[in-house]
Amino acid sequence: MMTALTLVTALTLLGQGQGQETAPTAATGWTPLFNGRDLTGWYTFLQKHGKNSDPDRVITIEDGAIHLYKHATEASTVVMGYIGTEKEYGNYHLRFKYRWGEKKFEPRYKLKRDAGLYYHILGPDAIWPRSLQFQVEQTNVGDLIALFGFQVDSWVDPKTRAEVMPTFLPPEAGGEARVLGGAGIAYQKHLAGEHEVEGWNQAEIISKGDTVTHLLNGKVINKGKNVRLVDPEKNGEARPITKGRIALEIEAAEIFFRDVEIRSLDDTPAAGQGQDK
Repeated sequence: MMTALTLVTALTLLGQGQGQETAPTAATGWTPLFNGRDLTGWYTFLQKHGKNSDPDRVITIEDGAIHLYKHATEASTVVMGYIGTEKEYGNYHLRFKYRWGEKKFEPRYKLKRDAGLYYHILGPDAIWPRSLQFQVEQTNVGDLIALFGFQVDSWVDPKTRAEVMPTFLPPEAGGEARVLGGAGIAYQKHLAGEHEVEGWNQAEIISKGDTVTHLLNGKVINKGKNVRLVDPEKNGEARPITKGRIALEIEAAEIFFRDVEIRSLDDTPAAGQGQDK
């Protein structure tokens, strides 16, 4: 029986990162990306409104958290978008907490509550941006999504290989190698099991070099390596991608985000170095 990697194991592989662009919190190495008061260091991008314009009051900051769609009426039609960092980031361990609100809206009123975190965003802002994504959708939190040219090597449960969205399974547990993405939007489901809890959940992304790892509530639930961008205008030429902007997704469901923090991994080895063949 396979035992999923714990957060402790993942960080053992990574080592302890030191150094950060801004002063770390206490002696932990963590630095807030969201200060709990305002969107300093971030910008907004919303459908119809563009950059840094929110006439619908989609985004509210209260009690140290970002509250999305506080003022929207249940089942009404809303705009979607994201809150993005002004800077690019690479070689980091990122963590944030989220919990669902009650309301849902069109155009996703009849669908599962949905949000997410984009990372390695490249190029101009768009709905949806060229990037990777940590999916935050009820029952699908931690899915790995590759958008518009991003490609990742990963491993899946061989029983699910033929499915549109295969399920992640690490190689040491019998996972078979596969390539995710390369065109359009491609999905890889998280490690089988129920990992989300009621109330606040903690999601994490470890990005070291061209390797990425997703964790939910301390458990590794998705992973990829050799992150690259395939350029169709250059005969499918691929170039490694190790950094980009980060964004909290806004997608027609009431949700709260808080404790968005990051720490540098510049002085640590790549995640899983020497583990994957």
